[in-house]
Amino acid sequence: MVYHKRSFQLSYLAAFILLFVSCSESQKNDSAESERMKEAKYPPLFQQVLDAHGGLEKWKQMQTLEFDLYSDSTKVDRQVIDLDSRKALVSNDTYTIGYDGNQVWYTGNEADMPGESAKFYHNLQFYFFALPFVFADPGIIYEELEPRPFQGKTYDVMRFTYESGVGDSPKDEYLIYVDQDTHQMELLLYTVTYFSGEPTDKYGARWYSEWQKVNGLLVPLVSERYQWAGDSLGKASYASGYRKVILEEKEPDQSMFLQPENAKISN
Repeated sequence: MVYHKRSFQLSYLAAFILLFVSCSESQKNDSAESERMKEAKYPPLFQQVLDAHGGLEKWKQMQTLEFDLYSDSTKVDRQVIDLDSRKALVSNDTYTIGYDGNQVWYTGNEADMPGESAKFYHNLQFYFFALPFVFADPGIIYEELEPRPFQGKTYDVMRFTYESGVGDSPKDEYLIYVDQDTHQMELLLYTVTYFSGEPTDKYGARWYSEWQKVNGLLVPLVSERYQWAGDSLGKASYASGYRKVILEEKEPDQSMFLQPENAKISN
């Protein structure tokens, strides 16, 4: 009789464990399905681009981005970004720019900085580097355009604009040219409305000529800046190089983004 009672208890325990494991697996599957549904909200072409560059899920696992920025062969600065909060620290021997989550601060001479504005510059190269993943941010409007010819090749094209009030320059517009075979982004067209606050049909262009694989993600090694005229590349300006790139799941030290006593606020 004792034997049967114990057998029943063991059977009950085994059934409970099986039910617990099944529920846990179900929750994992539901979570994975929920993540897939979130990603599925993007247009099919853009989803293909995200996947070709390593996947949005992989990108979202990363917490810290660091890189040395070069202009042609000259090092410009070192940039560190908290990918969750978008806090940033940009520094070299003559200036330091920080974004603490509320304000952009700086030390050094603001007029000597690229764009002559710490607020404008603090995340400029981050966005050029973090494409196409930053186009998955909230508040972006997607539009698939007709394929276009460029330099003897036909590209798929997507247009990105912002909902009203999103970011510092909600009237900016971006187009990406996507390789039809690899689904990788190759060309970026963009407008700059930060200073005027008004829409413009004047585009700048960045040709992503070299890529590198970092922690499973395909990110730029070189993007070349050109003028854009008549649906073709115009005069070349310079090439941005991204070296010593770090992408990791560990959160950056938050103290680096804090404003020092001698810093000024950029408006």
